[in-house]
Amino acid sequence: MGKWLSFLAALLLPFAAAAQSSAAGEEQLLQYRDSVKNGYNFLLYLPASYATRTDLPLILCLHGGSLIGSDLNTVTHYGCVDALRRGRDINAVIISPQCPSMGWNPERLMRVVDWVRERYHTDLNRFYVMGLSMGGWGTFKMVAAYPDKIAAAIAMCGGYTGPVEPLTEVPLWIIHGTEDEVTSFSHSNSLVKKMIRTGQADRVHFSWLYGCNHSILARIYLLPQPYDWLFSHSLRDYRRPANHEAEIDPSDLDAAYMRLDPAKARKLPVRKPR
Repeated sequence: MGKWLSFLAALLLPFAAAAQSSAAGEEQLLQYRDSVKNGYNFLLYLPASYATRTDLPLILCLHGGSLIGSDLNTVTHYGCVDALRRGRDINAVIISPQCPSMGWNPERLMRVVDWVRERYHTDLNRFYVMGLSMGGWGTFKMVAAYPDKIAAAIAMCGGYTGPVEPLTEVPLWIIHGTEDEVTSFSHSNSLVKKMIRTGQADRVHFSWLYGCNHSILARIYLLPQPYDWLFSHSLRDYRRPANHEAEIDPSDLDAAYMRLDPAKARKLPVRKPR
């Protein structure tokens, strides 16, 4: 009897921990270090609705090369967490990993995703990836490696040099500024052309932001469009069509901060899981 109770406790421990972490019904930002073998350290955002819903989408947010290192606080300098703190509502569980060196590894990233899924309930049909600069390159790698697991993805000012056929299987929004001085616009432009030449590019949605440089694309995280676009896709969609109605233009980036509601801004401190 004692062995059975011990087994049952071990089986339920991850779910009990997840429930405890959200029992108060408050949004939380948790930090995990050395938790995933051969994975990454990461921040995990749980919205207030996590306590009462079991069907929340999951977003993997990949940073660029300027935030590599071992200080998880730097991951909040831009991206989904920064957008949340500035007042953007994102009703999803969000993983913000930190890469210790240049270049994301999709297998290591998926270990983190699987670890989170084992301990926190999310909708398996609505797993999304978005990334900027080095994170854009990482987004392409993730889509190419796991096209059957990712419902949709957004790659901003990145690039990709592998086979393009896997990329055509996933609704993929490619965004790049034409005046990018860090990652040349030609990377995304040539990639889209390659995808079109396959004759299977119906799922690629691209936006060329004329006159925009590299760093200003970080403001895209502050806008509602990327999240609305991601959430409009699911693995359950018949033939997985892409939403081609969403759009972003330079004027959206110019007004990104002004369009946020300051009343919704919050501190959202980083906490250790209980």
